[in-house]
Amino acid sequence: MRLCLALPVVLLIASTQSSLLAQSSDCTGKAAQAQLSSIDPVYVDAMDLARNLVDHGFIVNCVQASKWGNLFVGQEGAALYRTDQGGFDVLFLPKAETFDAVQVVEQRQGNLYVYSFRGTPNSSGRLEGQKIYFIRSANLLFLVSSDAGNGYGPKRDLAAILESAVGRSPNSSDSCPVTKPPLMAFIPPSPYPAEQPASSFWFGTEKLWTNLLMDGTWKGLPVWTAAEQAAEDDSYRPTGPAFRNKLVWWYEGYDWRIDDPLTVTGKRLDAPAPPLYGRANNGWTNDSHHPFMVAGIFLPTLGCWQITGDYKGDRLSFIVLVRE
Repeated sequence: MRLCLALPVVLLIASTQSSLLAQSSDCTGKAAQAQLSSIDPVYVDAMDLARNLVDHGFIVNCVQASKWGNLFVGQEGAALYRTDQGGFDVLFLPKAETFDAVQVVEQRQGNLYVYSFRGTPNSSGRLEGQKIYFIRSANLLFLVSSDAGNGYGPKRDLAAILESAVGRSPNSSDSCPVTKPPLMAFIPPSPYPAEQPASSFWFGTEKLWTNLLMDGTWKGLPVWTAAEQAAEDDSYRPTGPAFRNKLVWWYEGYDWRIDDPLTVTGKRLDAPAPPLYGRANNGWTNDSHHPFMVAGIFLPTLGCWQITGDYKGDRLSFIVLVRE
C-alpha cells in the first residue's frame, strides 16, 4: 500500500483507518514532485485536516502544494487534496483567525465565472474559469471546482459532502448569535446601490434587503430621553430613555408614491425587555426612481436583539448585539 503523506501520518492513519485507504494513482510521477513539503508553513495543519477527512470517510491519496497560497492577506498557505471523491484546494489562515468576515462575489460572463472577494482578510485576487463552490470552516476555506467529482469513482456532490464533513464555523458571540455575512455575497439588482464599506455587507434578497455590520455589533448608539422620542413621533408614548438607530431598507420596485413603508419590530433574546419601537419613512438620494425606506428605531435596553422588517408579507430578520 502506498500513500503520499508523510510517514508518521501514514502510520497513524493506517493503524486506525486501514479499511479506508487504497492504492493511490493520483500521486505518482510529476504529481509526486508536487507533494506538500514537510517544511511548508501549513504542513502540520494540512496533515491534521487529512486525518479529519479520513475520519469522515474520505480516502486521501495525495496532499500537494496549491497555487492559491497567497490569495488573502495574512494567509499561511494552501494545500491541494486528491481524494477518492475528487480534488479540492484548502486555504489556511492562522488558527486564531477565521474566514467568517469574507464574502465571495460571483459574476457570470458568458460561460465564464469570475470570483472576487470582499471583507477581511483582504484579497485583491480574482479567480476566473468554471464554477467554484466555496465552503468556510473557522480558519479554513475550501475551493471545490464544479467538475471536481468527475473521474473519481461514484459521481457525487463533493461540495455537499465536504460541507457536511467540515461543518460551519462556530459563532464567535457565545451569548448572542449575531447575523454574520453569508459566504456568497448578495448584490442588489441594478441600478440600486451595490458598493459599500468593507465593514458592512448586504443582507436579504431582491424582495427585501438592508445592510449590516460585519461584526454584528452596534456600539455607542445615542441615548434619547422619553421627551425626545415623543417629539420625534407625537403618536408614541415612551416610558423611558432608549438607544436610537436608523436602518435603511430596499425593495425592488418600491414606489413611495403608492406603497406604504415597511413595519419594523424587535425583541430582546438574552433577557426580558420591552419591545423596540420603530417607524419607517421614505427616502432617496440622487435617484428618486429607486427610493428606499428609512426606519428610525428605539431600543429600550442594550443586549442581544432580533429585528424584523416586514413589507407586504416579505419578512427579513437579523440579530445584533447592542453595546455601550
